[in-house]
Amino acid sequence: MDLEKYHDDLLVWDAHRDLHYEMPLKERFLQKGIWNLDLHLPLLQKGRIDVQTYAFCYATTPGEQSGIQAIADIEKAFEDMEANAHDIAFVKTVGEALEVSEAGKIAAFFNFEGGEPIGEDIWLLRFFHRIGLRAMGLTWNYRNALADGGYEGRPGYGLSQFGKTVVKEMNRLGMVVDMAHLTPQSMKDVLAASEKPVIHSHGGIRAENPGHPRTVADDVLEGIARNGGVFCVTTVPDALTSEKRRAGLEDLFRHIDHAVKVMGEEHVGLGADFDVYQSHLEHPLGQWMEGLEEVDQWMNVTDLLLKHGYSDERIGKIMGQNLLRVYRDVIGS
Repeated sequence: MDLEKYHDDLLVWDAHRDLHYEMPLKERFLQKGIWNLDLHLPLLQKGRIDVQTYAFCYATTPGEQSGIQAIADIEKAFEDMEANAHDIAFVKTVGEALEVSEAGKIAAFFNFEGGEPIGEDIWLLRFFHRIGLRAMGLTWNYRNALADGGYEGRPGYGLSQFGKTVVKEMNRLGMVVDMAHLTPQSMKDVLAASEKPVIHSHGGIRAENPGHPRTVADDVLEGIARNGGVFCVTTVPDALTSEKRRAGLEDLFRHIDHAVKVMGEEHVGLGADFDVYQSHLEHPLGQWMEGLEEVDQWMNVTDLLLKHGYSDERIGKIMGQNLLRVYRDVIGS
């Protein structure tokens, strides 16, 4: 099989790639590196990515707000995209994303990995929507004004009243609610509050890796499916296996296949959780999932699903059509 031709006929959407962290060196999106070359866009192009969701993340301390920093970072990202307009374009609608992809460019949506930039101000949510943000998670790892996070959860606590207000306002505005990094109770609260389909942009399956604090249990997966949403399987090794070995493609398949069996093929996608610059992560590049160390190897996932007997229709849904449906339902065409 000509895997490149097969992959070109798919809509390929990665639901989560980190774009910016609060780091001393302030590494930036699409920044030129050694010999004035950018290594990020060629990797996306080689992996045949059509739509990439980029996440801004701010690991703030309790009570701290990162809205001003987020505005500055988004403006810098806009400038970087304009300088690379022949390869990539920021989009705000599904129609724009499809037009950009059909023109041979990468379509980029923006997401907040946590609601820290809005603090306790609902007007900031409206402002970020106004400038083009079309998805937002509610927490990063720790508790904030919206919800308890995956690394700081209290028994019986989930979304705050403000968090529920934010979910309702996101529904009204046409913003996709991202449940990644929430506690199980927070996720259940989102599912109870949201009248629109939601996503979980990057995560593993609790039944396949019960030792990781942010893997997702089957009852929550079932709730996402009933909601009409999509759960996106990550490539982060610790989320895929707790065994003292390097995670590989078969580990990724176990999580994908489990999600399909629990939720149905209409509710599963992919969210790698790569970083534009991976140096801040605890996994050096050589210790990432074997066979998918970076996005340029995305076709290995397509090949994996084919080898396991997945149909063309099922692969198409997982690769991007399911996310396309949710975004169309929530933000419109």
